[in-house]
Amino acid sequence: MLKVNLIIIFCCAIFLSNAQNSTSSSAVKWQSKKWQRQDAGELIFSGGDLKQKGSTDAADNIVRFSMFFHFQNQFHYDFTKALGFYTGIGVRNVGFIHEWKYGEEDLKMKHRSYSLGMPVALKIGNFEKGVYGALGAEAELMFAYKRKLFYDGDQSKESEWFSDKVNLFNPSVFAEIRFKRGGYIRAKYYLMEFLTDKKDKFVLPGTSQEVEFTPGDNNLFSISVGSVLRARLKKKTPATRTDV
Repeated sequence: MLKVNLIIIFCCAIFLSNAQNSTSSSAVKWQSKKWQRQDAGELIFSGGDLKQKGSTDAADNIVRFSMFFHFQNQFHYDFTKALGFYTGIGVRNVGFIHEWKYGEEDLKMKHRSYSLGMPVALKIGNFEKGVYGALGAEAELMFAYKRKLFYDGDQSKESEWFSDKVNLFNPSVFAEIRFKRGGYIRAKYYLMEFLTDKKDKFVLPGTSQEVEFTPGDNNLFSISVGSVLRARLKKKTPATRTDV
């Protein structure tokens, strides 16, 4: 079911990306061998299998939708009309949602963390038209973790800065398609497990019952659809005149 949902999301993302306004102010005239800054935002659909350590049963994965807060500063450099790369820095809200059958009720668990990332990607395409494909890797620092639990109509939440419940540093690889109007689609896979294998204890919301949970395999992946909000060439500092 998760794969079907992601395929539907992917098709919708293609449609939305191609529907960008043709009068967008983000477009600038392409120039080779010049740095260009692009500010971008995106919507993220993410998921991933989650098992309890020592068990072969996986929880039901629910696709997680996140629209806040995602922002990127990208710095592009093109060697030719068809080959270039970009790097930059970005902040994202990433995570997943799962449901477990616990007693007579479903226990829903939401795990998320804000991340600070730095990508490096190789681009190939037609830069004059603003169309290209990119393959890259990104180093991400998970700095603000939150967990929400939902059980029998009650809920609880917990937040930690630089928590040891998630892997603090998590590298990822991604593939991206950029469209003419500034829209893009990106598929990303994290190389390390999102949650650590630390034994966790929590109280079921609305009860006094304590539960022990030790995460097993839980790699995170996502599909995002985004758009360039603003693009501009990086200006050189004017030379100081020395003549009188």
